[in-house]
Amino acid sequence: MRNKILITGGSGKIGSHFIKSFSDQYEIRIFDLHPPKIQDASIEYFQGNLTDKESLMKACENVEIVIHLGGIANPDATFDDILDANIIGTKNVIDAAIAAGCKKIIYASSAQTIEGYPKDVQLNPEMPIKPGNLYGVSKCFGEALLSYHCFSSDLSAICLRIGAYEFPEDFAEMNARDLSAYLHPDDLNQLLHLCIESKNIKFEILNAISNNRYKRLDIQKTKLLTGYDPQYNSFDLFRLKK
Repeated sequence: MRNKILITGGSGKIGSHFIKSFSDQYEIRIFDLHPPKIQDASIEYFQGNLTDKESLMKACENVEIVIHLGGIANPDATFDDILDANIIGTKNVIDAAIAAGCKKIIYASSAQTIEGYPKDVQLNPEMPIKPGNLYGVSKCFGEALLSYHCFSSDLSAICLRIGAYEFPEDFAEMNARDLSAYLHPDDLNQLLHLCIESKNIKFEILNAISNNRYKRLDIQKTKLLTGYDPQYNSFDLFRLKK
């Protein structure tokens, strides 16, 4: 029997690319303000805002796993920008998932939770949080709230600290930080799939970047716990020499 998965923000770039590759393996339901970009009769669509807990409760019914991608992903966002979507919205998603009996949440966190460290320091998940901006602060909130619920309920969660996610053809230019934190969409698809299929993970924070020659984020723990085997290297993709 296929897992039934709810993807918040599933009409966005990450969700659309995942659904395109895995709609035949999972029963997928999208919760988003905007209709899905992929037209597939097998995909359920719930239109709604993350501030609408009642709509989220309905969307979580009979769902086993929630992939929470919804929210504002803008490093320059103000607190007022992110309060509803990233903080109240994330709390609503978690509350709805627990109330509906969902087993697991896969949370799209961000490298911005630890981007306050110097650029020449490699970042691992055990380091104290050091957000680079208020967007990063909102993602720290999500990680902390999931940790609390995982150790006080039957919920399990994996928080993925996503680096610079983009299709290669869409990058106008790459600075040194983006090259070292680059995450190819196909590598994230692989990692999301592995997180869905993972067993015996109660709560973990894992870094999510590709196999770049120089890595801003350490992905050894991600590989160890999930079997992640990223295929792309930004320094090869963008034809940069050592």
